[in-house]
Amino acid sequence: MPARRNRNIALSPSLLHHSSPHQVRRRRAVASVVTPNEAEQRRAAEIEQELQLARDIQQGLLLEAAPRIAGWELTALSLPARDLGGDLYDFLRLGEGWRGIMIGDVSGKGLPAALRMAVTRTVFRHEARRDGSAAETLARVNRGVLSEIPQGMVTMLYVRLHPHTGEIFLANAGHTYPLLINGSVQEIELSGLPLGVDDDSAYREACARLLPGETVMLYTDGVVEAENPQGEIFGFAQMYSLIAAHCHLKPRALVSLLLHELRSWTQGSGQSDDITMVVLRRRLSRLGDELRSIADDVLGPARAAQLWNQFGDRIAPHERDGEDWPSLLAEIGALAQADFGRGLSRELTQQLRLTIEEYRSADRD
Repeated sequence: MPARRNRNIALSPSLLHHSSPHQVRRRRAVASVVTPNEAEQRRAAEIEQELQLARDIQQGLLLEAAPRIAGWELTALSLPARDLGGDLYDFLRLGEGWRGIMIGDVSGKGLPAALRMAVTRTVFRHEARRDGSAAETLARVNRGVLSEIPQGMVTMLYVRLHPHTGEIFLANAGHTYPLLINGSVQEIELSGLPLGVDDDSAYREACARLLPGETVMLYTDGVVEAENPQGEIFGFAQMYSLIAAHCHLKPRALVSLLLHELRSWTQGSGQSDDITMVVLRRRLSRLGDELRSIADDVLGPARAAQLWNQFGDRIAPHERDGEDWPSLLAEIGALAQADFGRGLSRELTQQLRLTIEEYRSADRD
């Protein structure tokens, strides 16, 4: 019988680790299991991606700055909430010198709200450019919203402004009342159903003529519903009291003040809703009076009086002949810097210069 020879067989790694079909299926099943923590992370990433898309849509819809209208000051601000609501505003140039100003709040949060915003603004722009009153425009926008957005509703306030006469015509679809600021704070009480509720909704219209120095403020409910860490809302009463105590402020300063107070109130707890404000003010008729009001706004009434005691008498001649403003502004800026600091001086002279240019441009027109 032949002797047996030992054979050394080298097995490949694949053979050494060969698994049965059952073992393969089991490993795949184990690998496909996602821990709860991983699932949460994936969902959070998806939500953040969706919110970023919504932010991009919203910021693309909102104007970077309010337009300049001769004889008027306009300021607009919109701060999105953590979960991104549906606040929007818009400005339109209409026929025969009229301007359109709109503020609205679309129901919902995140991407659905952003998409509704886009549709709503498109419908609004189309209808506002057609002939018709503010009330008729909202009625048409309402039908368009119902057609294009079957679910969800929109509050909207629409103002038609004639810059030369100061006339405003307003219509309201379930939005917060606008405020008239003229030494006191008054609501312009005007109501109506939100857009997207009833196809047959009709809207009333209010009209007023703003006098030089008067201001109108439009805002969304995120202003008054801002909560502090204890869950208390900022509220209408606190907002009215704050504005009444600072009626002399111009639109930009008023918005800055309200924003500062809201941030102090929430104490960094974050917004649960968007905060949006649009403020328009009719400038004073005389340039000298407007320049003094700017000094009041930037420096405060007491400091402005101190400055104007030295320069007030020199404003009138410049107002008449329109010459040598740069020299006078340089003197005002130098004194303001010496007394109140470089920052206030720069802010003051910049606003004075822009206002002078606007008034002189209007005179040439």
